[in-house]
Amino acid sequence: MDLYEAMYTTRAMRRVKPDPIPDEILGKLFDAAVRGPSGGNRHTFRFLTVTDKEMMKKIKDIYHDAYWELQETSYAEVQTKLKEGDPNDPSVKQTRRISNSAEYFVEYLDQHPMLIFVFGKQGGESTTFPVLWNLCLAARAEGLGTFITTLLKLRKQEVEQLLGMPEGFWHMHAMIPIGYPTGRWGTASRKPANEFVYSEAWDNPVTWTGIPNWEEPENYGRNHQ
Repeated sequence: MDLYEAMYTTRAMRRVKPDPIPDEILGKLFDAAVRGPSGGNRHTFRFLTVTDKEMMKKIKDIYHDAYWELQETSYAEVQTKLKEGDPNDPSVKQTRRISNSAEYFVEYLDQHPMLIFVFGKQGGESTTFPVLWNLCLAARAEGLGTFITTLLKLRKQEVEQLLGMPEGFWHMHAMIPIGYPTGRWGTASRKPANEFVYSEAWDNPVTWTGIPNWEEPENYGRNHQ
């Protein structure tokens, strides 16, 4: 798979099949993951995979409570927009699509074949997140859907105890659900890159224009792996 195709199409996939992931594929994914940049080349990260359905059900319950707590507090404006906004407004439609996807995962989290937790030192996400993104790109190359969520950090101590984590150096940084997606691959909508970059000083625009490195072919993703 072309590198740019992988980067452009590795979007959040929350709807997946329950099919198990073969060990030989998992070996490839994690070997690619550990190639990610590591501060001081110290490899201060650890993974824990969960496939047990009883454990997933417990994680699902914790995730459910954390998700709706967030919707009632930090994301209260989003819920208001969904309830009171014009249903024909493109921005409301987009917000609803994202919300529906997130809520689907909340209800069907335990249907994933695997959940992957990553741990690192406190404040050490600069090492763990490049490793996570390597994992997501490698998964995309193998036809597997992923996304990174940090929501469970709202219940960090409860989750760490559930997973049998020892107290001390290691801290949960994120979780990656993984599985073969039921939907199609495709590029996520983005504004031109030059709108996100300043030159020399804040708010000073760059002189270049963002140019896509990869264009989605017609009918892309319907039978594409």
